[in-house]
Amino acid sequence: MKLKATFSVALLVALVLALSGCGNAGGGGGQGGGGGPSVTVGSKNFTEQFILGELYAQTLEANGFTVERQLNLGSEQIADGALQDGQIDFYPEYTGTALVALLGYEGENPATPEETYEEARSRYAERDPADTMLPYADFNNNYGIFVRNDVAEEYGLQTLNDLADAAPNLTFATFSEFQDREDGYPNMVENYPGIDEFEDIITANDLGLRYQGVENGEADVGVGFLTDGQLTSPELTILEDEKSIWPFYYPAPVVRNDVLEENPEIEDILNSVTETLDVDAIRELNGRVDIEQEDPEDVARDYLEQEGLI
Repeated sequence: MKLKATFSVALLVALVLALSGCGNAGGGGGQGGGGGPSVTVGSKNFTEQFILGELYAQTLEANGFTVERQLNLGSEQIADGALQDGQIDFYPEYTGTALVALLGYEGENPATPEETYEEARSRYAERDPADTMLPYADFNNNYGIFVRNDVAEEYGLQTLNDLADAAPNLTFATFSEFQDREDGYPNMVENYPGIDEFEDIITANDLGLRYQGVENGEADVGVGFLTDGQLTSPELTILEDEKSIWPFYYPAPVVRNDVLEENPEIEDILNSVTETLDVDAIRELNGRVDIEQEDPEDVARDYLEQEGLI
């Protein structure tokens, strides 16, 4: 969602926080920890964000912090507005999302994950109030365009160029944010002419419903994220983006500078979580929530115990 005015963002932030109470997803309680300094962690509104928020929150609690959760805030604009307004102290954001949707970057996508991160980090540091984007985790939460294997075989689909040729015969399951964001569907249409000529487009904002729709034959093509647990299914084919049209989307905590100045130990605590994560780990965690219907709080706790962080 593209918001045209700061006033609109502020209104949405206030409304979301008011409606959500503490904004918790999957339980976890509003506060916890050892009675030490208080910190408020936020997240956006999908499974991976709930898990990341819980991973960071529980590790801070294990290190004596009192943590309030405001998870499930909504879009990046809402989460970033809450950060800028001081209603949360940090939340996990993706490097490419920060550049495209929040920090005013224009032009060619940076060529590497590191260049993407450095560009985002420098822009956060220049804001008023300034924020710090801490080091990123070792996985790319990029868009994944997927089809059923039988569809791929029938139409010879391996790449997004192939999909553009076959689009008039296919139904696409998508979600509102992908359709609206400049780096989403408009970007795909600009770079793969003809890919907007689908026979039908179904909007399903629930991630699970998009996968179910494709698997059940209600749609032929879907869009998810490369870290989704569902993409481990042997029944699905991920189409290659041979033009590399999307930036790198590596997750990293974005923390208000005043919070780090007051509690500098937060940086090392959050980094200790980030450095354990890779694509295999996050796919497993996402799958336990989305497929096995486990609670993000429990999944995060199991992982942190396994890694010796709590």
